[in-house]
Amino acid sequence: MMKSRVFHLLILIAALFVGANTLGCMKKVCGNNAQNEFRRCPDTDGSCGNYHTERSSGEIIDGVDVRCHVGEPIYAPIEGEMYFWRPFGGKREKSCADHGVRIEGTGQWQGYAVHISSVKLSFYGGHVEVGVEIGEALNRYCFNDRGQHDVEPHVEIKLYKEGKLIDPTHHLQNCMCTGQICESNSRNTLLGDPFKTDKRFNGVRGWDIECQMINDDNEDSPRVPMIYSPIAGETVGRIRLFTDGNGAYTGCDNDGIFIVGIDDWLGFEVRLYNVKARSDIGFGRKRIVQGEPIATRLGCDNSPDSVFLEVRFEGRVVNITDIITADNCKMPNFPVF
Repeated sequence: MMKSRVFHLLILIAALFVGANTLGCMKKVCGNNAQNEFRRCPDTDGSCGNYHTERSSGEIIDGVDVRCHVGEPIYAPIEGEMYFWRPFGGKREKSCADHGVRIEGTGQWQGYAVHISSVKLSFYGGHVEVGVEIGEALNRYCFNDRGQHDVEPHVEIKLYKEGKLIDPTHHLQNCMCTGQICESNSRNTLLGDPFKTDKRFNGVRGWDIECQMINDDNEDSPRVPMIYSPIAGETVGRIRLFTDGNGAYTGCDNDGIFIVGIDDWLGFEVRLYNVKARSDIGFGRKRIVQGEPIATRLGCDNSPDSVFLEVRFEGRVVNITDIITADNCKMPNFPVF
């Protein structure tokens, strides 16, 4: 009964799937800019919209300017608690642009905060989910008599982690973080050291990702959590580690899934252990989307409360700890052998 319920839940979620890979990757900020493109660098006045570059005032800004026309809707790029914020500190001469928002992250974004300016807010506080419209873009140069009319219109974004400014570039663009992998572990919390060898599986280095059973309301027994694909790819088949004396693969806890990357993940291979693939995936190649529910954690008597992830790039085992934990969502520069 429980297995049937989990299966039907997986199918339902797969049918309604809109993307679960939000860990580390911000969603669209401005209505006319789906890719969060920055204003040009250099712009007409010689300034830039990139991180840690010089603005028109001569100031070096540890933020980015996301291209956005005046009046375009602004969306919450992260989940969190929203507060009204004055980017120019209440200066009267800049009051027309002195409107912004601070979102203090919750859930997957716990410990982060994002500042967006200049924005005329539709409401001034409360909890916001990713993608919720929170206001519209204002003209950041409305107070400048000389005008910056040829500079691309934009909103400025600053990202903080644990109170320190960090580069938001690859959280906004070309984001290569894996996203959430286990349903019961929204932040990909690791057990033990990152990128370690685990003899329980294949002895190759990887990550032991916490994956506890889930206790649903009104249910007598816990259920196994869903597993989301960390990359876009094609499933190649099951991974079976152990055989009996006759060469047959046996055992409830002897299962995993093998994925070959496509699109942005071309060249990558992923092996997930202690998981059971969706029955409709089968044994042939099947195209899957990053963040799609592809499996459940095993629920055997001796199944650990974790899943083990191994990643290869161009055939070599590689360390991508930062893009699993979302500390850095930039494509790593792997050494050339």
